[in-house]
Amino acid sequence: MNSTAKPPRSYWIIAVVALLWMLIGVLAWFMDLLMSEAALAQMSEAQRQLYLTRPQWIFIVYAIAIFAGLLGAIGLLVRRSWATPAFGVSLVAVVVQFAYTFWVMDAIRLLGAAQVVPFPLVIFAIGAFLLWFSRRAGQRGYLV
Repeated sequence: MNSTAKPPRSYWIIAVVALLWMLIGVLAWFMDLLMSEAALAQMSEAQRQLYLTRPQWIFIVYAIAIFAGLLGAIGLLVRRSWATPAFGVSLVAVVVQFAYTFWVMDAIRLLGAAQVVPFPLVIFAIGAFLLWFSRRAGQRGYLV
């Protein structure tokens, strides 16, 4: 390591929580990938319509968001500066994924804003925070 700045305990807590958050995202992505007919049958008609008409490239963008974020979290844990661009890629992918889902696929009209918007806003906020946090960590010399 070329860095002499020792990160505070809060840095390590955030890095571990980021890793856990991203691992939950990986699990959700795999559950989506392996969606069974039975699980699909339990969805509302509108949810099923969105799931079945989602273009494959959106699922790939979803993977980019998740796995770039996981890479960023790992980067924080090993104190590498590439964590910041990884979180940047993840956040851009999140924006693309949800913008397409909200407006092109019309998820807000089909399911209602109260059902569709809150969790993606949380995902965006966490992604924006992690990008900001990794930039700040780099400026403070915690990342090399």
